[in-house]
Amino acid sequence: MPKAIADRVDPAKHLLIVWRAFWALTNDRPFGALGGLGYIPFIAIDRYAERYGISGVDEFERFQTLLRQMDDAYLAWIGEHKDD
Repeated sequence: MPKAIADRVDPAKHLLIVWRAFWALTNDRPFGALGGLGYIPFIAIDRYAERYGISGVDEFERFQTLLRQMDDAYLAWIGEHKDD
């Protein structure tokens, strides 16, 4: 088994909705003028939240904050590995 798979850490059950949302929404991100990836648009996050019943200001803000943090980490990782 590859080390990356053996060492993988699965998200906690209460965070699975955010994990699934991130991977579902990652294809909604725009490409920049020079081909770089942009952030997942707010409208995509808002529509996903509405579709899956994430309602209320506090619940949505938590959802959005977690997605944005994942997005920041993902884009930083992409930036570090773009020449690989």
